[in-house]
Amino acid sequence: MSSFSIPLTGLKASSEALGTIANNLANMNTTAFKSQNVTFSDLFYQQIGNTGSGNPLQVGAGTQVASTETDFAQGGIAETGNASDVYLNGNGFFVVRNGDTTEYTRAGNFTVGADGSLMTQGGQQVMGYPVANGAVNTNAPLVPIVIPANAVEQPQATSTLSLSANLNATSPVGTTVPASVTIYDSLGVAHVATIDFTSQGGGNWTYNISLPDTLAAAATTSGGTLTDMYTFSQSGSTMGTVNPSTNLSISGTTASGGTATISAPAVAPGESISAYATALTSALSSAGISGVTATASGNTLTIAGTGFSTSGSVVQDPVSTNTSGTLSFDGNGNLISPGANASGITFSGLADGAAGLNFTWDLYGANSRPMITQVASASAVSATNQNGYASGQSSGFTIDSSGVISAQFTNGMTTPVGQLALANITNPQGLTITAGNNYQTTLASGPASIGVAGAAGLGTIQDAALEESNVDISTQFSNLIVQQQAFDASSKAITTFDTISQDTLNMIH
Repeated sequence: MSSFSIPLTGLKASSEALGTIANNLANMNTTAFKSQNVTFSDLFYQQIGNTGSGNPLQVGAGTQVASTETDFAQGGIAETGNASDVYLNGNGFFVVRNGDTTEYTRAGNFTVGADGSLMTQGGQQVMGYPVANGAVNTNAPLVPIVIPANAVEQPQATSTLSLSANLNATSPVGTTVPASVTIYDSLGVAHVATIDFTSQGGGNWTYNISLPDTLAAAATTSGGTLTDMYTFSQSGSTMGTVNPSTNLSISGTTASGGTATISAPAVAPGESISAYATALTSALSSAGISGVTATASGNTLTIAGTGFSTSGSVVQDPVSTNTSGTLSFDGNGNLISPGANASGITFSGLADGAAGLNFTWDLYGANSRPMITQVASASAVSATNQNGYASGQSSGFTIDSSGVISAQFTNGMTTPVGQLALANITNPQGLTITAGNNYQTTLASGPASIGVAGAAGLGTIQDAALEESNVDISTQFSNLIVQQQAFDASSKAITTFDTISQDTLNMIH
């Protein structure tokens, strides 16, 4: 009987609507969850006749769920402070893959696996564009994003340096103005390069670049004999020389059984290792320290003997080229010579075994503007810059607004490791929802168009944040009341028809 079948369709439709509302409420705290709305439509109609005017007489057969539409409205933002959390503001979906199956999601609560893979909470790999030669290649096929763990950023030797400075035009002839720049060799070891400017008068200043190189002593013992060796740089017949900043001290026993300590003798500028060894041996003898001598062989200074100890350092000036010259300024204090950057500055034979330093001193900046001036103002260095750096260990990662993921290192450097891919879906309502808050494309949705954040109508990205569920609790409770009343009404219709049926049967009997 239609009296029963019609309200049963109402019960079924209301039950499905109540289930949808319950699912929405259950996912109020699910990251990037999109609520669903149920719409109804009537069923077919049966024509039972016509009116006297010819109008059809029709009786409906009930109701049904016409559609469950997903509300893709933007959810709120929740700051998390977690680098692997990603908030997508605007159109698009993240692309994830489980084996050969590609899915799409708005949920950016990603995790980093043991192998560095960026993954969803359900274990799918987050897909993106790879890096080639230090840059993201958006023309390449998508690959799983992998963030290097325990990676080492290789050091970079300084190849350019610059400084912004003024040399006082009123300085007396012979005035020296020092400037220091920390630079790095090919092993990532830091060295302090000193540039000394000396006034020559008439708008001319000479400069000299030096690079003191501390030599690590190799202390060995053999049969009670202690040997300290310091290896200096050497290039052909040219020997690196001992630097005046040497602070070596030696303690040893005297002939009478006492103890004496000497500081390394003063070093003459340009003094060779051989001459320095002779002077050092003489100082040891004068202090009464017996059985300890300093000798030079090739580019090695050796201190050997029994019952002695050393402290401090021996510092050398490595073999160098193009480290001196003259700066000339015009009447307005502008640098006019040299007319180009000073190139081919080298320091070789560094004590740590690094490759020789070869760098350019940028005397001119943007638009060929001189970086050093000479006006009647105090001599001062306002800024220094260079492009070298030490090695570093990976310390985390960041994601910018376009989805580029950059690994961070303890040396302050960052390196791109990939870029998150986003998918644009022509008809999001045609997507099928899968477990884990993911979606799959269908014929109705159309294929996904892949791109990057901030381009082709796709939204932008913010890291360390998540999109919240867009479920509105007040709306869901209102819908719950409406559907409850509809369910009750259909139930009441069934009980009413049941009563009528019983009364009819009673009349027959």
